[in-house]
Amino acid sequence: VASFRESLPGFCIPEISENGSLKALGLYHPLLGTPVRNDFTLAKGCLITGANASGKSTFTKALAVNAILAQTIRTCAASYFSLPGLRVLTSMAVRDDILSGESYYIREISYLRRIVDAADDSAASLFLIDEILRGTNTGERLAASEAVLRYLAEKNCITVVATHDLALTDRMKDCYECYSFGSGSLKSGFAPDYIIHRGPGKSQNAIWLLSHMGFPDRIVKKAQELFRLSTG
Repeated sequence: VASFRESLPGFCIPEISENGSLKALGLYHPLLGTPVRNDFTLAKGCLITGANASGKSTFTKALAVNAILAQTIRTCAASYFSLPGLRVLTSMAVRDDILSGESYYIREISYLRRIVDAADDSAASLFLIDEILRGTNTGERLAASEAVLRYLAEKNCITVVATHDLALTDRMKDCYECYSFGSGSLKSGFAPDYIIHRGPGKSQNAIWLLSHMGFPDRIVKKAQELFRLSTG
């Protein structure tokens, strides 16, 4: 533990709170050499939106790792960290399994079923889900995601979900807080600040990244045209 602490650019000894909320100041992922630190306070579930590669997944993983470190070796990659006693379960980096014959979506809902089952007992939990149900079509994804998240909102847990679905944030704003990461100005190049902000994100950069990665102009312009038509 002493060696691990020495390897970090900064750490704190966490506090176990009694009020049921989670608070972090200067939070970062311990595997990053030059991390961007974030402040975050949460008493109930939240959805985190934002552009591609803007920091959503890294932040969600940092939160999960530090919640585990806090309750095991009493060391957090943050300047301040407090949380109630929480069991930590995640659905991240999901992959299909050729040997077992399970598709991406089957693996994904297996992870979610484990979380739903855990929510049914009395133990307080922290659930972290990266890109909920992205393995299926848009209509069913939104419907199933909303149903699962509303179910979890009634349980003794804090649920943190990273998602690209802005429509999901509109549906869930009555029971989930919204946070977001931005992509910076795309006119001068992709330059995210990796800082989490309150409120839903509106920045989108998927088509811009096609151009940035050298796709033919014909593809990029057609994608832009189809996107404008689809959004009115």
